[in-house]
Amino acid sequence: MIEPLRLAILAAIEGRPSMGVVILASIALFFLVLAMAVYLIFLRAWHRLRHDYRRSRAVLYEPAVEMVLMDEPYEKIREALRPRRRGDADIVQEVVTQAMRHLQGPPFETFRRVSLELGFLRDNLEALKSWDRHRRGHAMERLGFLRSSQAVDPLVALMDRESLEMKLVAMRALAAIGDPRALPPLVAAALQVPPGLLPRLTSMILEFGPPGREAVLELINRRPGAFPTSATRDLLRELAQDWGAS
Repeated sequence: MIEPLRLAILAAIEGRPSMGVVILASIALFFLVLAMAVYLIFLRAWHRLRHDYRRSRAVLYEPAVEMVLMDEPYEKIREALRPRRRGDADIVQEVVTQAMRHLQGPPFETFRRVSLELGFLRDNLEALKSWDRHRRGHAMERLGFLRSSQAVDPLVALMDRESLEMKLVAMRALAAIGDPRALPPLVAAALQVPPGLLPRLTSMILEFGPPGREAVLELINRRPGAFPTSATRDLLRELAQDWGAS
């Protein structure tokens, strides 16, 4: 590497600055590519090590899922999910969230109760302030699973500042919580999204029950062009059936 650099300097001294610049630029580009390659190698190695570490820690908490399904005593389940090491709280939440995706009824409520008692609500509310959009997205999703009304105001406030993709995650979490206080800001946000997304949002809003059905009708009336004719008829028919059954 010393010799090309020396030649470049000599070329510049001899009155050939263009050749010297080309050589120097080539050397700089070479080192830049080399640095990027090393960085990518270390980054992949780091992600692999992190994944393996989290997997090894998750194995310690996954037996709690079987304990819930076997209706073991609640205190035993809570102790099995209590984080044992710094950084384990996020891993425990991942285990719990994955289980809650496929459960309903008492097992779901058991995981929800454990999560609240272990402070996961507080942790996720704090994570909403993170600069990392992925961390904020995971926090929104987990707050939806916890179904705590305490998360409504922070989610609504965050929704106003986020990109469209993250706004949809926040709206999904608010629909999962189901607190009627979230309906007005949800409807206001729905009126601002592209028309193609509006039918998808109506399915979220319907989860609020009767108040949600009224909000959906308001959306249909205010943005009729966003709903194909056949889809609108089917939706109105579904709403009428729900009202008749209630």
